Amino acid sequence: MMTMQDTSVPVATWRRLVEKATREGLRAYRLNGDPRSWAVTSHSQADTAYEVTILDGDLLCSCRGSAFRPYCKHRALVLAMLGLLGTPDGASQPLVPDRVIAALQAA
Repeated sequence: MMTMQDTSVPVATWRRLVEKATREGLRAYRLNGDPRSWAVTSHSQADTAYEVTILDGDLLCSCRGSAFRPYCKHRALVLAMLGLLGTPDGASQPLVPDRVIAALQAA
């Protein structure tokens, strides 16, 4: 199930999730060279990857947690890979929507 990110999430939350994803050894792979389509490995299920997609300005993930929260470690890892998490000095400001950086400048 794909769900959308409805609200801005503090950058500190995204960074914490990137750290967790890194600790757990998650890997993000761009699909077909498109910066809007990714597969991110699962920590708990070795044979599973979740689809992270930027679609019409929404950041979507197929993981179960996305049904309950506007963030997850899979989306956070993709944002980090895209260089969208900025620098630590902006940690108190919400980050991302802006319709997910205008759907990645319309790729």
